[in-house]
Amino acid sequence: MTLYLKYRPKDFESLVWQNFIKNTLRQAIIKDKLVGAYLFCWPRGTGKTSTARIFAKAINCTNIKDGNPCSQCEICLWVQNENLVDIVEIDAASYTWVDNIREIIEKAVFSPTTCKYKVYIIDEVHMLSKWAFNALLKILEEPPEHLKFILATTESHKIPETILSRCQRYDFKSISNDDLKQRLLYIAKEENINIDEESLEFITKQANGWLRNAISLFEQLVMNWEIKFESVIQNYGIPRNEVLISFYEKLMTQDTTIIPDFDTIASEYNLQLFFKELLFFIKDKLLEKMDSSEELKKHIFLLENLEEAYLKSKNSFDGKTIFLVGIIKSIKNITFTSNEIPPAIQTTKKVPQETTQASKESVPEVKKLSTKEISHDDLFDVFWEESFWDVMPDTPNSFDDIEVPQITKENKPNLPVSNFNQEWFIQALRNLWGKWALTMSLRASTLQFDEKNLIVFTKTKIAMKQISSSDNISLMSRGLETMWFLNINIEIK
Repeated sequence: MTLYLKYRPKDFESLVWQNFIKNTLRQAIIKDKLVGAYLFCWPRGTGKTSTARIFAKAINCTNIKDGNPCSQCEICLWVQNENLVDIVEIDAASYTWVDNIREIIEKAVFSPTTCKYKVYIIDEVHMLSKWAFNALLKILEEPPEHLKFILATTESHKIPETILSRCQRYDFKSISNDDLKQRLLYIAKEENINIDEESLEFITKQANGWLRNAISLFEQLVMNWEIKFESVIQNYGIPRNEVLISFYEKLMTQDTTIIPDFDTIASEYNLQLFFKELLFFIKDKLLEKMDSSEELKKHIFLLENLEEAYLKSKNSFDGKTIFLVGIIKSIKNITFTSNEIPPAIQTTKKVPQETTQASKESVPEVKKLSTKEISHDDLFDVFWEESFWDVMPDTPNSFDDIEVPQITKENKPNLPVSNFNQEWFIQALRNLWGKWALTMSLRASTLQFDEKNLIVFTKTKIAMKQISSSDNISLMSRGLETMWFLNINIEIK
């Protein structure tokens, strides 16, 4: 079992940082002021799903103590072992369609078999279709007394206002570095792992306020029951402080000898990590120079240039060149306005009126199709094309005849490497705005991971086409980086 799962909070006392939320929920339980639907929002890795499970366990606990579940009664033990039929956890990415929600509603109206309340936890609820939301709306308006819904999302702006207005909303926040450190030190003590202060500082800074990221990186850095910053530097290509200082000073003085320095850095360090550390370093310097407007402008200019290069490098086939351009722009004070960009590289071009008119005439009108006009033999091929959504009718009933394959525990591929989790990987891609067709193709494929290579064994030509596109390969690389698997070779078979 991974450390994140092993040390996942099991009651409100062990929930890190979200004090206002856990105290409010506890008071609601004590005073029996529960509502029918709750919405847990914002950042990933901050405890939304864990809080939902704790809350579901607490409202059903037979020996509750000050609003906190006892974790010892029969109900609590069943919840912890995920053996309780009255508490159902659903991934909205797999239950997107209106028929899935109708099925849930049909079962939800029945009284619980064992517990006081039947609880449905719908994770990543923003992934539901608009018709699924409409189906869910009615039961949220007037839920039975025995029924509670807990919705969790990282993108609340995608949830309809009609749903938002019927939920009691709680906005989670990123965890402070001090709380992250305390949690990591607690885990280190429990696991008899020695960690030095520099490593602890590095992990909390890279975690960006997300506990799951912090624990995941902590676990990957453990070698022989210890984490030493020297080994972290060697294994992950992290620059030493003196390297950052030298590079920063040359940027500030516009020293052109920074170019050969950059070549050396590119050969010795991971460029993504180097520039991430450099951005943190410049940010700290900016805060020290707040009294000088001239120094402040220089630092903001550097941050904007280098952050732009950092973001562009993630989608580029040659990240080194992108970083080099960012450095040159920084030391030469180069900025572009829309009027200064040469016409050949401007994003919008003026097209002659005649050409535009001819183009419009040559484009055939898109015809709306009913499901009866699409044969089941061709349906799977059409299903993956983006144009599918342009020709389908705009009514929920149009999907009644479509059999969408569901990925279940029984047919989900098993992964041989414990450190790599397929569901977490797919979740990482969704957080990076990965398309639905890519995530579904990956769910229907078998993934093998050996710490250096990710091999995707596809089962259909359509899945092969989707996964092997250059955009999706780049997106998968970024997804692996968010899980701290760096420089991984991706192979599609």
